Amino acid sequence: MGSFEDQQRIRDLQSRYADICSRQKFDELPTLILPDANIRLDLRGRFLDFTGPEEIGDFIAASIEPFDFFQFLIRNSVVDVDESGETASGRLWMSELRHVRETGQWSTIFGLYHDQYVNVDGAWMIAARQYHSLARISHGLDDCVLFDFPEGFHDLKTIEDASG
Repeated sequence: MGSFEDQQRIRDLQSRYADICSRQKFDELPTLILPDANIRLDLRGRFLDFTGPEEIGDFIAASIEPFDFFQFLIRNSVVDVDESGETASGRLWMSELRHVRETGQWSTIFGLYHDQYVNVDGAWMIAARQYHSLARISHGLDDCVLFDFPEGFHDLKTIEDASG
């Protein structure tokens, strides 16, 4: 299992990935994914392979362009850090909530990541990733109000106390 601190750091890495995807700030992916990381997507009918954060970021950005609402949700995750504390593996169960701009159609997908992590100078990074689609659901909702991501909240260091 490894140290609790290492597990928490990797869970923070996973959460930051979900946050980057939800905010669509793919230029931040190099802080989480190694430049030579192999990333394979099993989309159940086709496989896609990418290397590094730029390639996968470009693919995700193009894939979610039709959506005016997109949110990446972590459902559950497990992490196993090796005895050396230098490498780890993990499994992350996730879903995406999406709204198609042109049609108004809502959908949810469910998937599973199998990750390899490496500790680089005290920071955990994604070294390899395999994704597997598990399910896709369309929802027949009649109405929904959408709101933009609040301006000025992309950087956690700039969030001010809301109490005034």
